[in-house]
Amino acid sequence: MKNAVIVILSMALAIGAFLSRPCEDDFTAFVAAQGIPDQRSLPARLIHPTRAARNPIEGAQFCDRILWVEIRDKDGKTLYAGLFNHWWDSTGRMQRV
Repeated sequence: MKNAVIVILSMALAIGAFLSRPCEDDFTAFVAAQGIPDQRSLPARLIHPTRAARNPIEGAQFCDRILWVEIRDKDGKTLYAGLFNHWWDSTGRMQRV
């Protein structure tokens, strides 16, 4: 009986993860809402103030897994992971979509 309850709860958890995983449009909206910080040094920003900041998802690949999604850069390094309608960055910080 205990094993049946564990199996049922595990299946409910897996179904919840599958149904609530974020999509590519959610990630685009997430990045747009956060803004793209300018990573240049202060003198470089003062010399060239109109230069556009580098887009972190430029050239990134959206990898759709069964229970979660990953955003990877050109080198294959995971930038963000999405699960249960939340995004985790490479440092482990979680943010809600």
